[in-house]
Amino acid sequence: MDLEPQRNACRAAGPQGYHKSAGTLGDSAGTLPYRGRPVTRNRLLALLLFALLASGIAERAIAKPAVARPTIPKHAASQSSGTVFFTEVPATDAIAAIGTAHTLRISDIDKVGRVEFRLGGSWDLISTSTRLFVPPGVPFTAPGGTVAGDFFVYALDSAPSGIRALQLETISKLAGLKKGDAVQIYGIPAKGGDDQVVLNGKIWEASLEQIQVDLEESFDLRGWGGAPVISTESGRVIGIVQASIAKASAPRLTVGPINAVRSAVVGLRPGSTGLTFAKLVDTPAVKSSEHATPHAQPIVLPASSQTNIHLEIEYPADGAVVADSACGTFVAGRAMALDDRSKRFDVALVLDTSGSTKAATGADVDGDGVVGVEQRGRISSFFGGGSTDEGDSVLAAEVAAARQILRDFDPRTTRVAVITFAGGDGAKETGPPALTRQPLTSEYARIEQSLDFILRAEPHGQTHISGAVDHATMELLGLFGSRSEKIADSEKLVFFFTDGQPTLPYGPLAQSDNTRAVRRSALRANKAGIRIHSFAIGPEALEGPIASVELADMTGGSFIPVRHPGELSAVVDALNFANLEEVILRSETTGNPANPFRVTADGSWGGFVKLVPGSNTIQISARSTDGIDAVERLHVVHEPAAPPLSVPADLGLRHNRLLEDCLRDLKQLRVEAEQVQAEKVRKELLLEIGEERAKARKRAAEQRKQLELEVEEAE
Repeated sequence: MDLEPQRNACRAAGPQGYHKSAGTLGDSAGTLPYRGRPVTRNRLLALLLFALLASGIAERAIAKPAVARPTIPKHAASQSSGTVFFTEVPATDAIAAIGTAHTLRISDIDKVGRVEFRLGGSWDLISTSTRLFVPPGVPFTAPGGTVAGDFFVYALDSAPSGIRALQLETISKLAGLKKGDAVQIYGIPAKGGDDQVVLNGKIWEASLEQIQVDLEESFDLRGWGGAPVISTESGRVIGIVQASIAKASAPRLTVGPINAVRSAVVGLRPGSTGLTFAKLVDTPAVKSSEHATPHAQPIVLPASSQTNIHLEIEYPADGAVVADSACGTFVAGRAMALDDRSKRFDVALVLDTSGSTKAATGADVDGDGVVGVEQRGRISSFFGGGSTDEGDSVLAAEVAAARQILRDFDPRTTRVAVITFAGGDGAKETGPPALTRQPLTSEYARIEQSLDFILRAEPHGQTHISGAVDHATMELLGLFGSRSEKIADSEKLVFFFTDGQPTLPYGPLAQSDNTRAVRRSALRANKAGIRIHSFAIGPEALEGPIASVELADMTGGSFIPVRHPGELSAVVDALNFANLEEVILRSETTGNPANPFRVTADGSWGGFVKLVPGSNTIQISARSTDGIDAVERLHVVHEPAAPPLSVPADLGLRHNRLLEDCLRDLKQLRVEAEQVQAEKVRKELLLEIGEERAKARKRAAEQRKQLELEVEEAE
């Protein structure tokens, strides 16, 4: 067997992988030429590792990250959840997670009951929390709030894994900080696959109330609220990042000194467990801070220009007379943060149908009550037997996610296309690498039909990512050979799903060349103004995610790692391509937020608001990811006996989904109320039984006297 072509391909591939080195080349010799002599791979790897250690690079590469993302599972508010770091609480011998109070709302956490802490790049779960060690601080955006008092101290349910704890600076050292002191900031990049990056800066101003830090270079600081600021001299945490002031060269950070956190944990004792979020949510301090109107900007991007927020209320009309209902009054509209006033989207859903997507996800994707598992022992397929339940395959998970994304689109503003891609597998070398299953359309029933067809097809072939990107670019631009009609002023997006690494156009052994092809296709998409949101699904895709990461980074999109394919539908819940950090609907008259309330990926929103009889003011506020705020108000008159207003047909789907949410919540409340009532009846019954038992014993004693019965003694 001639091994030279394989060895040449390996030499040409160069450094492999994004986080980890790629697997070794599978030849029978087990050696590679090195300076004219055969050297075993293990020996070569040992030499490389020694060189890295000698240069100090390996020490930085293998160091555990110190920061993570706090996330509310399956909750829309978790899109921009900030950053936490970890530290030991001496009195309790436990590790706590430290974050900011303005990043997550306790009321939102209470709906799910816990916060998950995940690594920023791999999205691996580190630990969870169901309580705070100490009462929460006040967000600096709330009246009376300060940057020093804006913090959460999370009590962890289990010891964190894959993370290192930081030490807090002493009060005396904090008091001695001065202008020019060097610092480092640990954070997670808004885009890309790194678990942690380190920025350098210098203190501009320092006091025990506030620290100002100038960064050495500009950086995308979205999601850095809560990031630890470390003294370069001592290696200890001196503060928590709260906000950023955009400057011409590099941003200046507003930092909350760590002394307030130190003071808060001093009173803890061994065995302290803290307070649950459920107990905290109704406290006056939490209510006042969460319902307050922000008066300061959160972290903003150091960008040369900022976006404009398009915010409108579509239903009901201003001044309308609305009737009473069990759920409240339906209010709906749209919010988008764009560089212009364009309000149209063209979206391509690109699905991987290569042979590996027939594999089982380990989850009940189709909801039939049966979890498909991987078939073993079949040799008819190069990629294995696939899932015993085809409805639980990786491809089925992609289709389910595509359907979920589609449900969050508004056909008035968003056209959608469906594209599939694979590649030659030896048996089928001919044919294009990608196919348009449905050109851009606002008729979503056509999209559903094409997804049905894809689900019935047999996955086959390899993974031609660059060909799929070029095909999607051609379709969105309406170029010659495409099937879609171009709209010049639309914002063009691609949602790209793959469970593997690129194996074409140059073959499985030419990973470096295949990745370069992906980069070239991403450059072409970027020049055409197309943003790509890439989903790397499963272990293989995350073992070497560079292609998926580059697609997102080079086009200004988002990279979304999905470690477990069965969780793909849950992951897409957090999608948001309208560039919005937060949208809030509430009654100004009562101060109560809308419930239920939904914001879809394209910025369409809707909710039910409880009103009081008479005149009411409803407020909708939106904040862009670069810190721009917009507010609109609606004035309505609530007359309980008035005839109900008809909901426009184009808002019917949104209205019905919210009604389903409302009915589900009401059912849950009814079940809880029934449980409370049942418990009350049980206690009353026990009390009644006790009373009757006492009465019976009293009557029995009286009867005993009347009948002159004596207790017979045993002989």
